[in-house]
Amino acid sequence: MTRPFAQRRVVAAIVAAACTIACHTTHDPARDHTLVIALAAEPTVLFPPVIDETPGIVITDLILERLADPGPTLDILNDAAFRPRLADRWTWAPDSLSIAFHLAQRARWHDGAPVSAHDVRFTFDVYRDTTIAALAAPLLANIDSVQARDDLTAVFWFHHREPLQFFDATYHIRILPRHILDTVPRRRLRDSRFARAPVGTGPFRFARWHRGQIVELEANERYHGRRARFDRLVFAITSDPEIAFTRAMAGEIDVVPNLRAADVAPAARARRLYTVRWPSLSSGLILLDLQDATAPRRAHPLLGDLRVRRAITMALDRRRIARGALGETAAPAVGPLPAALMRDPSVALLPFDTARAAWLLDAAGWRTIDPDGPRRNGSRALRFTLLVPTGSIGARRVAVIAQEQLRGVGVAMDIEATDLASLGDRVRAHRFDAALVALDWDPSPLSARQLWGSAAGTGDANFSGYHSSAFDTAIGAAAAARDPATARARAASAFEQLVRDAPAIWLYDLRQIVAVRAGVRPAPGRPDAWWSALADWSVADDSTARGAAPES
Repeated sequence: MTRPFAQRRVVAAIVAAACTIACHTTHDPARDHTLVIALAAEPTVLFPPVIDETPGIVITDLILERLADPGPTLDILNDAAFRPRLADRWTWAPDSLSIAFHLAQRARWHDGAPVSAHDVRFTFDVYRDTTIAALAAPLLANIDSVQARDDLTAVFWFHHREPLQFFDATYHIRILPRHILDTVPRRRLRDSRFARAPVGTGPFRFARWHRGQIVELEANERYHGRRARFDRLVFAITSDPEIAFTRAMAGEIDVVPNLRAADVAPAARARRLYTVRWPSLSSGLILLDLQDATAPRRAHPLLGDLRVRRAITMALDRRRIARGALGETAAPAVGPLPAALMRDPSVALLPFDTARAAWLLDAAGWRTIDPDGPRRNGSRALRFTLLVPTGSIGARRVAVIAQEQLRGVGVAMDIEATDLASLGDRVRAHRFDAALVALDWDPSPLSARQLWGSAAGTGDANFSGYHSSAFDTAIGAAAAARDPATARARAASAFEQLVRDAPAIWLYDLRQIVAVRAGVRPAPGRPDAWWSALADWSVADDSTARGAAPES
């Protein structure tokens, strides 16, 4: 699913005094078997069904497991490409309306209790419980029920045969321990002790959370798979990316995800560090509000006009914005999804064309009265406000370049910086004109239904107020297709409609550039989760050696 306001670049602060690894001195990961990772923000909760922010997802992904994980190719339409996790194998029914997951016999909860199919059934019930308001609940609509055939066999039953059945049954669900949670009232699960100190089955177990400072995990000695190569993971909550990088240069932090553009070259030259590049499923875009804040049933007085939205889009040079504002950390967008998910090259964004943009504004009745001021339509000026998250230099640069380019066609865009929480609140309440946001996508192109769908039960994150029966029909047909080729073709049709209607301005894809301590050897992570292989990271015999970088 999309996490519109859970940017991987959200921030909090490090307090050095609480670091158990002596943050003011260097440490040797080869000697103390600890990997220290900069975490850009403090998690708010560690209860998977309600997590909508990347820091919480990173930590819980290492503690709690899916039944199966996507492989590195992210071929989510082929269950053979998935890797076993809690389930070591699975069996489809002849009619493809059910899947039996056979659990690993050796799997144990971190407290020693055996994992059972009853945990899987309980988990599904929690995710579907309306009192929980699980973010993934709308994505589980095709799952009719989950049954425990026996202690080690959980059977998922589906309403319809669809290409995403296996993906739906695995990707969005982290299995929860029934023996711990079934006595807790559902409405209190979010605030339970488990939500602060989760018990899972994964390669790492929760050790402690020192608020505002660190989250510490320990290797699970009884893991049913291969033991993690590090004894401890320490996530140092670091609000300021400059501080994180400085501590990495000093040998206090081993891994800094999502390097700033200004830090990429120094990291590559540093004796203590090197850089690793991974594909990413993160994208940056300007979300447009198509609704009038004062009257939701009315169109936005400016952005409700398709001609204006298309003109603003065509007045922006994505290449200049990506390169000028974000350097190596971004590439111009090629579609309404990250390039790794846009499998159909026929889906193209509106081109950069200032002449066409000016023509569209003329056609919409916006005239140039003062060459140095915005266009006008009667007494109204062509002016709107862009919300930008505070604390992000890159976001500010993007906004300033876009502001300059829009001024060239007679559009005035004011920039308003606000904290991430307030930005999210205003967007959800439709109290905005436009907002610069980063989206972390899951591997399914069909998750675009969450952000743009207007059909019942699909658009739970449709903050633009976009409504298109053509898009709903096409994306729904893609989800219901019986074969992958048909699904991809119908999804392409939906995305073409989305581009034509311009409910957002897709600007760039974010690149995952990670600074890594010399001697630490990363294992390749998936584009949707660079941290997915942290259990397989290791330290070279020669602690001064640079690790082998995963293939970009």
